[in-house]
Amino acid sequence: MRTPADSRADAQRFINALPNSLPQDESRHADAVQAALLDSGLLDRADLGNSLGVVAAARDGLTSLAHLLDAGTSGHGAGRLLLLLLAERERFTAQPEPDGVEPSVREGATALLDLAQWHMADPFQLLGSALEVHAEEARSFAPALPVSGPDVVVVTEGLAPDKKERHLAVGTFDSDALAVCGRWLDQRAEDAAGVQVLPECSGCFGRAPLDPAPVFTAAEHDAWTAFIAGRHKEEA
Repeated sequence: MRTPADSRADAQRFINALPNSLPQDESRHADAVQAALLDSGLLDRADLGNSLGVVAAARDGLTSLAHLLDAGTSGHGAGRLLLLLLAERERFTAQPEPDGVEPSVREGATALLDLAQWHMADPFQLLGSALEVHAEEARSFAPALPVSGPDVVVVTEGLAPDKKERHLAVGTFDSDALAVCGRWLDQRAEDAAGVQVLPECSGCFGRAPLDPAPVFTAAEHDAWTAFIAGRHKEEA
């Protein structure tokens, strides 16, 4: 079984191999997507022309794209991928608006579903299968919870890299931290000291339960629950 790290690397190679503008002609479009799958290693050259092999590669590509989104969505890459695809299909803007790698992920996933139409009747059935594989791999490689001994987890406050908004993270800012809202922060908590009061991130402060729910360990869950309870007491 591939690891999530393997899948993220495959997804990035696939995105990098796609042309900036895919051909409008359906046949050339399919050829370009297959070529990107070959370059990424997701498709074996021996499977060219084999519908089952191409479908399996497209499924692995969708799975890999969901893994790639996990890093920025607190492990909710599958849900974010669905939202991005539905937004593309129904012509509405996914909230929050796609940023970072998300537009490329959406384009890559759409290209894979378009390719799948050449080889199967219902490509969205393929998407469901891909997300099942994603969930299985994510569970298999999830970090084990500590067997014994209490973990000391705190909820810390820090600034976003642009220093325009305050966020919360479960844990310290000793290294790159993931805010409760799912945004990666590279600013240390002590950098927030002594600056003017900045707006609080609505996705981090005072929201319980959060939607989508972050993937917390037991100790992180307890720390976040205690923070919310304490905050509510202060507001009362």
